[in-house]
Amino acid sequence: MPCHRLSSRALQEFVNTFRLTRDLTVGPSTAKIFYTARNYLAGKIPGEMVFAVDKWPNYTAVMCASGEGTYKFMQDIETYTFYWENKGGLLKLLRDDKLVDWGKNFTIAAFAEKGLPVLNHVCSEMGKPVPQQDDLIQLYTGFKLGGYATNRLPDCSVSLGRLGPEHAEFVNRTWTWGGPPKVLEFIRYVLATFPSKCVFNKQGEPLAYTVQQPWGECGMSKALVPGRYGTIAMKSMGNEVLKAGDLPYGFMEPSNKKMKKVVDGDLVPKWDPSGSCFYVSL
Repeated sequence: MPCHRLSSRALQEFVNTFRLTRDLTVGPSTAKIFYTARNYLAGKIPGEMVFAVDKWPNYTAVMCASGEGTYKFMQDIETYTFYWENKGGLLKLLRDDKLVDWGKNFTIAAFAEKGLPVLNHVCSEMGKPVPQQDDLIQLYTGFKLGGYATNRLPDCSVSLGRLGPEHAEFVNRTWTWGGPPKVLEFIRYVLATFPSKCVFNKQGEPLAYTVQQPWGECGMSKALVPGRYGTIAMKSMGNEVLKAGDLPYGFMEPSNKKMKKVVDGDLVPKWDPSGSCFYVSL
């Protein structure tokens, strides 16, 4: 049986039931798949996204792909995302050339380390070079399960607010992945659509910010001056996401010791028990 591409109605059923039957804090792509599907159905992600499963309705693997009309930056860094519960389901999705275009270069986001042998095997089958170390960006997935204690601002010279589209050029200049026009276009859309938190000085200049991505990750972040401003923005963002009934999560590089300290310092720290994941460039 071929893989099953989800219609709008089936995708709505998927969103309605997925969080009730799966633990979003297990696996790097579990929460990501859920929030991407939910935001897409809500009209918050423009263009066409493709959601497919190995079988329906009793699926064991899910694929999400950025398609026609989505932002170019999303297509570049989020070409495909896979969630799977067994090797067979992942193999079936990867081998379906109607879903995965093996003739083009693409990126797989938040791909669990345990899936690399399967991916390498299918790459060899499809005549694609197996990913090397330079093709892999290693990340760990951290979750926030309970609210942070109120994090007071250090003094009255700073304030807490949110960013808007008018801050897009500033974020594009300061964010680690900013720079090209396609990223600026993406940032402007994200700031207009998703929540953010920013610490401002008296002149209204941003000192630190955290922005939620279309796939639910609190991952567009930057602290521009020394101090606790980055932690304040991140904790405030986490509380806002929790207040909305959602799960704050983020992908962290092993070298990000400051963010690791924040997660580890929580009363109930939660790291993905399945280990690290990778952004894979093929």
